[in-house]
Order: sequence, then structure tokens, then C-alpha cells
Amino acid sequence: MYRKTISDKISLEGIGIHTGKASKITFLPSQEPLGIRFIKQIKSSKPFIISANLENVKTTVRGTSIGEGTEIIHTVEHILSACAGLHIDDLDVEINSGEPPIMDGSAVEFAKALLKADIKEKKDQTKFFLKFDKEFEFNEGKAYYKIKPHHGLKFKLKFANKHKLVGSQTIEINLNNESYLKEIAPARTFGFKNEIDYLLKNGLALGGSLNNAIIIDDEQILSSSGKLRFENEFARHKLLDLIGDLKLTGFDFKNISIEAGYTGHKTNVNFAKLLKSKVTKTI
Repeated sequence: MYRKTISDKISLEGIGIHTGKASKITFLPSQEPLGIRFIKQIKSSKPFIISANLENVKTTVRGTSIGEGTEIIHTVEHILSACAGLHIDDLDVEINSGEPPIMDGSAVEFAKALLKADIKEKKDQTKFFLKFDKEFEFNEGKAYYKIKPHHGLKFKLKFANKHKLVGSQTIEINLNNESYLKEIAPARTFGFKNEIDYLLKNGLALGGSLNNAIIIDDEQILSSSGKLRFENEFARHKLLDLIGDLKLTGFDFKNISIEAGYTGHKTNVNFAKLLKSKVTKTI
């Protein structure tokens, strides 16, 4: 199989969920096998290029942020998830702020834009996949990850919370372009109402609203549409995040099954590091 990029450029605009600042991104084709790169436009200076890889992860607090030196791009996981879900290997993301627009809180608008930009194979560049010949597990605190050989690409993820409106949720899916677009990409980010004051005091969620997040109150779940898109939307969004964080390995995935539970960005990144340390590249 061959590496993939897009044929045309396409732009999206919105607001950063944590910074609260206006943001514009432009997806650009990448003819070289350089992975996903964020190109930050800095006034009176050359653009700053930050590769989306594990070595460049700076923070994992309420999102995955990457950077080099003092330059940081916050909350990259939804874009990376869309790239992973559509099996895009190389892409430049031009950005004019420190955080991509959150759009509706999911990855669906990013995925639709990438499809509109026409995904293409680069016939002169071979794609490599992560390959594992035996089972192994990773545990960190309550979070767990289990990986084993499988025919195809399968994910199973559990999310649970003692809140009476959440409980225990599970998503199990055989992942391909179609299932990602339909079942994972539309799942929105979420938070609890009793966390909002803490987040704001710590400079987080400054751009959050019901237009880009689901809020879980004591007695009801609040969203822009007044309802959830899926009964288990929280578990689906956690899987969306995991898929995005695993893209930081720089590899595509096939013929494996990954089961996970009680995940977060920190544990996702640590699991990704473990995977990369054990990897055998295969065509």
C-alpha cells in the first residue's frame, strides 16, 4: 500500500475551545513522507513547523498539545483522529493561532474537509504499518490497554463514570473509513458542569459552549441539539481521542485489536510510546 495525502488545499475557521481565540487552519498537500505537521504563522518571522509526533508532546491536560521550544499548538487530537480514521499519512496543517478551531467538538468537520480535498495515494511512497505478533497489556492507574493480533482493525473501549446520567458505556467497532466517518467522527467532546469554574480559573475551556461541547449537569445532559448523537457518545468520543493520540506514533494500524478502558490523553500517549518501542514495521 502507498502513503496518502490530499490533492487540494482547504480551510476551516472557528474558535479554540481552550484558548477562546479565533483560529483558521488550512489543510495542505504534502508530497514528502513527513507525516502530519502543523505550520504556525508568526508575524514578522518565518513559519514555525511542529511535527505531530510523540517526541513533541508537551502537555496532555484536557487535550494533547505539541510543540518545539516555546511554540505550542494545543488540542491537536481531533485533527489527528480524522487523519488516522481516513488513513492519511502526510499533511501540512497551516494555522494562524495556538489552537485549531474546535468546530462542533467532534472530528466530523475535519474529516469532511479532508474528503472534499480529495485524498490520494502517492504511488512512489510505501506505507508502513504497526505490526504485533503477540498479545501484551499496558496499565497505568485505572486505565488499561490490551493489544493482540487480529484480522482487520478492531477497537473496543469502555468509559464509565459514577454520575447517574453516564454510568458505564462501551463502543466496539471494526474500523475503516466508512465506520469511522459514521460511528466515531461525529462524537463530541464533553464535560461536567461542576468542572466549569475550575477549568475557567485555570485558563481552560475559554471557548467552550453548547455549540462545541456536551455538558453533563446534575439532572440533564445539555447540547446544542438538545440530545446526544449516540446513546454511548461519551465512549465514542474517548475512542476518537485515542485514535488521534495513537497517530502520534507516525504509523498506520492494521491486523490488530485494541481494547482499552478509563483512558485519558496522558495514558494514551504513554501507551503510544510503548507501542512505538515494540513496533515491527511491515508493508
